[in-house]
Parts: sequence; structure tokens; C-alpha cells
Amino acid sequence: MNELAVSVALGVDQKGNKLLLSNQMLNPGAIAGKEGGASPLAPVTLFQTSGGGLQEASRKMTIVSTRKIYVGQVQMIILGEEFARKGVAKVLDYLSRDHEYRKDFFVVIARGAEAQDVLKVFTPLEKTPAYKMSTSLETSSKVWGSTAAVKIDELISAIISKGKDAVLTGIVVAGDTGIGNDKKNVEKILVPSSLKYSGLAVFKKDKLVGWLNEKESKGYNYTQGKIKSTTILLACPEEKNKKLAVELLRTKSETKVTMKENKPTIHIKLKTEGVATDAQCARDFAKPATISELEHLTQSNIKASIMSAVKKTQNVYKSDIFGFGEAVERKYPRYWESVKSDWDQVFSNMQVIVQVESKIHTMFKTTKSFSERMEK
Repeated sequence: MNELAVSVALGVDQKGNKLLLSNQMLNPGAIAGKEGGASPLAPVTLFQTSGGGLQEASRKMTIVSTRKIYVGQVQMIILGEEFARKGVAKVLDYLSRDHEYRKDFFVVIARGAEAQDVLKVFTPLEKTPAYKMSTSLETSSKVWGSTAAVKIDELISAIISKGKDAVLTGIVVAGDTGIGNDKKNVEKILVPSSLKYSGLAVFKKDKLVGWLNEKESKGYNYTQGKIKSTTILLACPEEKNKKLAVELLRTKSETKVTMKENKPTIHIKLKTEGVATDAQCARDFAKPATISELEHLTQSNIKASIMSAVKKTQNVYKSDIFGFGEAVERKYPRYWESVKSDWDQVFSNMQVIVQVESKIHTMFKTTKSFSERMEK
């Protein structure tokens, strides 16, 4: 270990006709400091080199590092948005071939920024920014649902697939970007600069073509069965300025394809179970009619978010991120062979039917709102 520099995160940006490689490495002296003690050293160090390709830039980095660079512990790769829009194939080719890289790290896009800007930010709670980014991505994808924890092997599989396009989560530097590179950033209760995940990047082949907003991102994740739990905010039926919150505890999705007159139709069926966790309006949740009404509102909300994502990818990006092409290939292989070269056009015009079943099984500890209990 005394002879190695351990890399935990990589950043790739476009600089003219070259790539800028940013390598975030652990600083052993700071990481091994006594618990509770403040180390004068930064927990990580950022090395940067440029080259015509990732291989060249990686080898050139040895001229600035006093140790051999070890990439077996890389947790994150951040791709700059400008670089991603020009195509990521050349980087993925290298990463898939190099035996030193494991295939279980996450890939995200620096939204509206460069990857190097993301890697320069000091993060609170966790000593290493790379660990913060990876754990936050996993957690948010499970309990909120607007992000997608995509690993490098999943990204490669989606890009080379003929029937499905790729998505990656966007990450932004929020707040005062100028102070993020200063250790004082994490010495305050309210950090001036922080890293935040924002929306999903839509790819067409290996190029980024646009973004889904939070609502559309959740809609996409519903169809992929990736949302384990999330919260839905609904407007009260009679009081639109007041809100109802439903916590989904389980979701299950199924995608099928049918053929009629040589035209495919996609059927997305989603089943959810949840509880009401917040009610600002006066509703009697002991009544079955109230529960049915809440289930209907939940179904409408989920269906709207799914259709919003479908319409945007069909009409704006013409990118099949849902994998409808793969579903068609499995069910109707002969038809797929006849349309796969023109799948973008078929995908853009195909009918998508969404059916949502929502069950509200139990309520919070009391069936009456807090305002009703105060009045009594």
C-alpha cells in the first residue's frame, strides 16, 4: 500500500480535441487520522492530465504521481456533459478492455458542468467525496426514485443493445461553486457548496441527447421496476392548496407487447401498495370511499408521470430508454428483424397503454387529521 496511489473516482471532460482526465485519489495520511481529530490534510487529492485518449492520459498521470496508480477501488466515474454529448464510446471501450478496472462502479453525468468541478467539492458527513456520491446515488434510487444507479456494465449493455437506449443520472454542484474546493466548505453547519443529483440523462446510442425532469425520471423508473419506495404528493380534492402524501412501500411493474395489423402496442402494468403519511385536509380515512378516492388520485399521479416520460422520449428525443424494442424482439422476433433498422421511427409512433393499480392498505396511527383532532 505504501507504493500505491488508490484512485476512488475518475472524471472525463472534453478539452478541445483532447480528453482531460481527473483522478481523485485517497490521501492516506488524512484518512487514517485519529477519530474526532481534525487533519490538516485533504482526504483526497486530485491529479489531472490530458491526452488523445483515456489510455494515454492515464499513463501520463504517472509523471505527476509519486506512486503507481491503482484503479481497482474506483467507485464513481463522472462524465462532463459536453464530453457526453459528443459520444462516450471511446472511454467505454477502454474501460471495458482494461483488466485493472472492476465492473461494479457507477457512472453519472456532470449536468451543465465539467466533471472536474464535481470532483473538487469537499463533502460533509463522508470523508471521501466518491463514497458520498456512490452511497447517495444508491439510497436516493431506492427511497425517492428520480435517480438511476447505473453501473458501468449496465451502461455498456444498454449502449450496444439495438432495442434499448441508456440513461444516466445527472449530478450538479449546488450553491457557491467557488468555495466547494476549500476545506472550509465542510466546516459550516450549512455547507455553502454541495453535490446534488438532478434528473436523468437520455442517450441515443453513445451520445447524450437531453434530460428528463424529476417527474419524468420517476415515471421512467416506475416502468423499470427500480422504485422500491417513494413519496407521492397529491392535492386534496376540495382544497387544492392543501396536500396529501402517500408513501409507496412496494411497486411491481410488467411490460408486454401485443401486435395488431402488423403494429405493436406496449402495455405497461404497475401495481403499488402504500400508506397515507401526511394529510393536511380534513378526510375521514375510516371510510372506504375515502380510501378509494386516495387510490384513484395515486393511480392518476403515477400514470401521468409515466406518460410524460414516454411522450418526451417518443416526440423529443426518439430514444427508446424503456427497452420496448427488446420486448418486441422477444415476443415477435420476425417482426423485429424487419423493423430494427428503422426502430426509432416505429418507437416514436407506437401506442403505449399504461395501467396502474394502487392499494392503500393501512393508514397512519390515527384516521383523523391533526387539525380535526385539535378541534375536538
